[in-house]
Amino acid sequence: MTKPPYHDDQASLSAPIEDLQVRITFLDDLVEELNQQLAIQTQEIADLKKQMQFLYQRMESSDLSEGIAAFDPLTDKPPHY
Repeated sequence: MTKPPYHDDQASLSAPIEDLQVRITFLDDLVEELNQQLAIQTQEIADLKKQMQFLYQRMESSDLSEGIAAFDPLTDKPPHY
């Protein structure tokens, strides 16, 4: 018994359609993962910016007379001289 001709056409079209559906599902998952990673990185960048601002403010407000003294090349010679 032979198959009707329209059945062969359906079978030949269903395989590429299923392949495209699998690809779309994979791409949807990939896009979702990338969006989640982007959200995490955006938050990390915002946190790092806040930390940098805090450090800059701390450096600007600190008194330079405390801590490391200024280097004078005429009086402060390195130990190997």
